[in-house]
Amino acid sequence: MQLTVRLILISIISFVCFLILMALVSATLRRLVHGWKYRQLDRYREVYKAQFIQLLQNRTVLLKTNDFVSSPQSNKFQAIEEVLLDLMNEDRYRDEVRTLFYKLGYVAFYEKKLRSRNIIIRASAIDKLGKMLSEPSVGKLIEMLKTKNTETIAVTVRALSKIKSKEALKGILDHLPTLLPESLIAQKAMNTALTSFGVSAVPPLIEYGRKHSDPRILSSILEVLSNTSADSAVCLFAVEHIKHSDAEIRAKALKVLGNVDTESIAFEQNLVLPLLEDPVWFVRLQAVRALGNLHYRKAIDFMGGLLLDQNWQVRDAAATALTKFGNDSIDIFLKILKYRDLYAKESICEEIEKTNFSSMLIENLASENREIHAKSREILHVMHSLHFSTPLREYLKRSKNEAIGQEIRLLINEGSEA
Repeated sequence: MQLTVRLILISIISFVCFLILMALVSATLRRLVHGWKYRQLDRYREVYKAQFIQLLQNRTVLLKTNDFVSSPQSNKFQAIEEVLLDLMNEDRYRDEVRTLFYKLGYVAFYEKKLRSRNIIIRASAIDKLGKMLSEPSVGKLIEMLKTKNTETIAVTVRALSKIKSKEALKGILDHLPTLLPESLIAQKAMNTALTSFGVSAVPPLIEYGRKHSDPRILSSILEVLSNTSADSAVCLFAVEHIKHSDAEIRAKALKVLGNVDTESIAFEQNLVLPLLEDPVWFVRLQAVRALGNLHYRKAIDFMGGLLLDQNWQVRDAAATALTKFGNDSIDIFLKILKYRDLYAKESICEEIEKTNFSSMLIENLASENREIHAKSREILHVMHSLHFSTPLREYLKRSKNEAIGQEIRLLINEGSEA
């Protein structure tokens, strides 16, 4: 009986040792095979890159396509793909390389992969077709937007945005109503994709926005337009929506208007003023940012009221916006700095310290205008008393103006005595 048990244990141990040995052998062989494959790929890449560059420079590459045809499962196929994708980054080669992908069968190969049930294989194929800028594949890629998988949708819209054809843009816009509600990932991917189309997408976006009343669509379009250069058409579209019932749309419209170049585009900036009192904090935030970016001086007093807003982000944005008006906003800052609200005072001092406004105040210490000199000094004194003294000390280190340096030393000494 004991002998039988020993034999069984020995058999089990021997079998386990055999399995471990086989696993080690298998891993070693796999590493050897992979090492051989990667070395071969490196050689192929080096050889084919030199060949393609020479042929592309001589404009004869399309006459030699038969020399590069290979099996999709081969190392040669993979090496050529990697070399061509790398060459796609150079504008001078892009058109011919795009044609090569089609003629050498890469486009057809990855279009077949789109039918795979494996999500990873399908996503990889979508990504490759996008990198190859395959316009003939746009129709098949648009079909991928009908899936319910958010990752597939995100990869597809990125691929379409790389191709940048009119059909690709239309495909994304046509699917907006169904894609935007899917997930936050899909929304962000959609906005990023539409933005990457650049200025060429602006007219279709505005036209599409005027046909749809869905707040999610309008919000998405305005977000994209806020990241493009605003022309008169974009400005008009934004103005049309600053009184929208949806707060997010009002905020996005203000974000667009904040990018308007007022020297080349005129619009009634007074329309923005009422939104500084909007009941929703992020609308007030975008309103004060817009008016600051537009340097609308008539809004200074209104923005000053937001320095005591209930929301800290609005307060900080108001302070930042006011620093853009130079000496015109000194009275506003001084008025608030005389309040007992320590938190508001510290917030203002922090924004002044972060911007060039602090440098302007210091330079004003040499101003011949006594009123400007006195008010600037008073603000700096308050800042120093609240321990926002870095601009003063930094100026002393690099100062070449002895008069200003003397004023700063007096100011610092006054604070120390106090």
